[in-house]
Amino acid sequence: MRRQQRSSKVVDTPTFLRLTLTCKPLLPAREIAVAWLETCGFDMFENKAEGVLAYGKESDIDRVACADILTDLKEIAEIETAFESIISENWNASWEADYQAIDVDGLAHMRAPFHPEPTSGLDLVIQPQMSFGTGHHATTWQMLRRLLDESVADQVILDMGCGTGVLAIASHLLGAEAVVAIDIDPWSYENTRTNYELNGLDPAASNGQVLLGDASLLEPWEGRFDLVLANINRNVLLMDMRAYDNVLKPGGRVLMSGFFPSDLEMLKALSKELQWNWLSSTEREGWCCSLWEKSHP
Repeated sequence: MRRQQRSSKVVDTPTFLRLTLTCKPLLPAREIAVAWLETCGFDMFENKAEGVLAYGKESDIDRVACADILTDLKEIAEIETAFESIISENWNASWEADYQAIDVDGLAHMRAPFHPEPTSGLDLVIQPQMSFGTGHHATTWQMLRRLLDESVADQVILDMGCGTGVLAIASHLLGAEAVVAIDIDPWSYENTRTNYELNGLDPAASNGQVLLGDASLLEPWEGRFDLVLANINRNVLLMDMRAYDNVLKPGGRVLMSGFFPSDLEMLKALSKELQWNWLSSTEREGWCCSLWEKSHP
């Protein structure tokens, strides 16, 4: 989950569309809604007690398809909807007004630059702006918590769909030999670079590449990564898992989130084809996070 930054580069300011959707009964309508809304341009979702918030660039949203989806959802549950256009400046002001530091079991703290430094644990400074991946979302929280249990010192790490760059930054601070952070969104790419600098890291260093693009950028790293981190969504994960497999060392691990518990069997089916061994899963606020290990030949 992800998006932006203050930079000397000129980056067009997007307008985002937020859909607030309430469902009665909640399940399975919420999970179906997320799966369907992904097909019409929404690509960021936040579970709520009564439904879901869906976000997407306004220019990417297919309004006709969205209307059809909402009509179909009414056959599954009673729904209420509200749309709101959000300019980045408004989003940033809201973040700074409401943004709270995140404590991950006392082991790590994700905070904005205006929060005081923690007295213990890993200190991660994240200026979110338009990016998701701050730890307020259950997927990011779980990914970081599980990352803290991994032995990443001296390993080569891939953070795919890096968002704010928090997982890549944590990997660096935990002693990784090298980290490659990739996101398809220009705002996330710029925000990751800013957050690297806030944490005393150089985004241009050879051991800390931050790249703008998708899984097609992975080809030069065949068999190089010890750990792949991917916090995206089910459809992208299913599309890109073979690319992750190609760059993963035998015995390497894959930690993924951004999907619902009901999606896990679908991911497991593909992982078996790839000869990945499923190790464990956690759940938080209706979101799943799972760890796999690639078999040795």
